[in-house]
Amino acid sequence: MNMNWKSLRRIVSVLLLGVVIAGCASGPNAPSPELRQRIEAARTRGDHEALVTYYDREATVARASAAEHRKMAKSYQGMSTGGRGGSSMPVHCNSIVSLYESMATEYEGLAAGHRQMAASAQP
Repeated sequence: MNMNWKSLRRIVSVLLLGVVIAGCASGPNAPSPELRQRIEAARTRGDHEALVTYYDREATVARASAAEHRKMAKSYQGMSTGGRGGSSMPVHCNSIVSLYESMATEYEGLAAGHRQMAASAQP
């Protein structure tokens, strides 16, 4: 039983590390200096369309991450850990789903804003 608990803890640690790494790659971090420069310099239709592409891609990545965490939550629902905290894992995953869905919605809003700016900008 003790070995199973250690194995489960190790698996959970690896999964959480993956979440942290994924979050660093596309999470709610401060924008890169390059992105800030692109936003500040956006004047033409092409500039705004490039930002639309960027934000659409980020929204897609966030939705994919949400879908993965939904699957993880379902996997944890049927799991019996035999210890404390096992029932909180689906709640944890569903919380992350909400965060990624919210991020995707925000990215979609930013893309929509840049679409409007592109429509009124000079070529």
